[in-house]
Amino acid sequence: MKLKDEEKHDRLLNAAVSVLAKGGVANFSTTKVAKLAGIPQSNLYIYFQNKEALLEATYRMTVHQQSVAVVAVLQDRDSLTTQLMSSVQALYQFALAQPETVTALQVLLDDIELKHKWGLKRDDLANQRIQQLIQTGVDQHVLRETNQNFIRYFLARPVFHYVEGIRAGLYPDTPEALTDLTAMIMGAVLQPDVYQTWCQEKI
Repeated sequence: MKLKDEEKHDRLLNAAVSVLAKGGVANFSTTKVAKLAGIPQSNLYIYFQNKEALLEATYRMTVHQQSVAVVAVLQDRDSLTTQLMSSVQALYQFALAQPETVTALQVLLDDIELKHKWGLKRDDLANQRIQQLIQTGVDQHVLRETNQNFIRYFLARPVFHYVEGIRAGLYPDTPEALTDLTAMIMGAVLQPDVYQTWCQEKI
């Protein structure tokens, strides 16, 4: 029996990200991933049982990478609103630095059937840290009382869309533009009175 090689495992996952980013789920195949990774297709099944297992592993990896980027800037001593603002700015930098990862993640999140089938494991501590932050925000009436996934959508998707626009030459990549984007997102997720207080503190 062949032994698993961590470097080849990572190459396959990175190739899966590229294939998803370029062609979406509909055009995703283990053949394309193996070819891009430079690994025989038969060897791919040493690491992943089938195509869905590879997609699930790619989903978990991209969610984890995004979560780690956010958690890296969170400080427990900061207020909830400051931590949320920091998370938006971290997502912005992550999207600029990892465009393929962001695109692949969005492709997978848009497939509702797959997303609900996989869920997220509780052993992803970075992701759980973000979930706890959002739940605390809802419990303390800082965030709007709605589904956590809906709040995470509004924290991340506008950022990713904006960064796509930067790469397309449609939007500026400036501190002022990021400030405006952050303010719009905060307005969407914060309770109205909390948002008004936050705006006043920024003046």
